[in-house]
Amino acid sequence: MVTDIWLSALTIIVLLLALRLLKNSNGKRTEQEEGVEDKFHTLMTAFERENSELVRSISQVKRMTDMELTGVKEELASLRQQVGDLMQQKEELMENIVQLQGSVGEFSKPKTSSDAFLSHFLKDEYKDIPQLYAQGMSSLEIARKLGVGDGEVKMVIQMLKKQGLLPAE
Repeated sequence: MVTDIWLSALTIIVLLLALRLLKNSNGKRTEQEEGVEDKFHTLMTAFERENSELVRSISQVKRMTDMELTGVKEELASLRQQVGDLMQQKEELMENIVQLQGSVGEFSKPKTSSDAFLSHFLKDEYKDIPQLYAQGMSSLEIARKLGVGDGEVKMVIQMLKKQGLLPAE
């Protein structure tokens, strides 16, 4: 579009120069030549006005685009910061999970030194109580699972805690 305007302007300029050369060679100007020259002058004035409006419009579009780009850059920087914060939180959570898994693993593993003690100390029907308790089951749930009384399970858990074989809460 801009090249079309410039080509039109160049064509008009060339025609004006050709008319001036003709005028200078004859020395006289006819009414027709004067009319053509006036029309070209009017065209050139309109072209310059449209060209100025086009430049002004392009400048406005550029300013608006620059403002939007600045806003997008600020938003992108903010989002990058949020992603960084979230990644840091994720790493902290993963570390916490690993620590918790380690402590749950230690908690749910029967101690090897107490394995022999428990096998001689507890009846067969009570041997699963420490492991089920370590998994987080309540005394009532353990009792139902093993088919024994809730009071019996509570007594075994209490005894194991006193002996240091289960962590006291």
